[in-house]
Amino acid sequence: MVRCRLDGPFDAVEALRYIPLAEFELWRYLMETRHGRHVAIEEVSIWVPEESGTWNSGFAAEELQPVVRLRLERPGPHGVAIPMERFFPAETYPQAQEALLAHFEEEPCRVLAATPGYFVPLRASDRRERRIHSA
Repeated sequence: MVRCRLDGPFDAVEALRYIPLAEFELWRYLMETRHGRHVAIEEVSIWVPEESGTWNSGFAAEELQPVVRLRLERPGPHGVAIPMERFFPAETYPQAQEALLAHFEEEPCRVLAATPGYFVPLRASDRRERRIHSA
């Protein structure tokens, strides 16, 4: 997972993005070439769902950044649904979901699930990994 920001007010939460690492280079290319936006990478790490067995195992509260994973489907060619997965800062999730769905007004998406979770900065995930291996 890549935590990055689009150009604009650097401290604006609306500029904050969480993009799966596998999709990041394509997404950045589209943001910079098609939309003329600069992308600044802040950190690369992991996202974990909010499950007591996962997020409550050694992470300090200040290390966890609340992020919601949204799974949806949009209509595709020949009636085959195309799955989509997007991640949003929890504090802006309602507005971000509304903005995302507005892109698909002519062919509405079907929301499958919204899963609360956390972006765990690499420093925290490294410490957790070491604890797991030493146990």
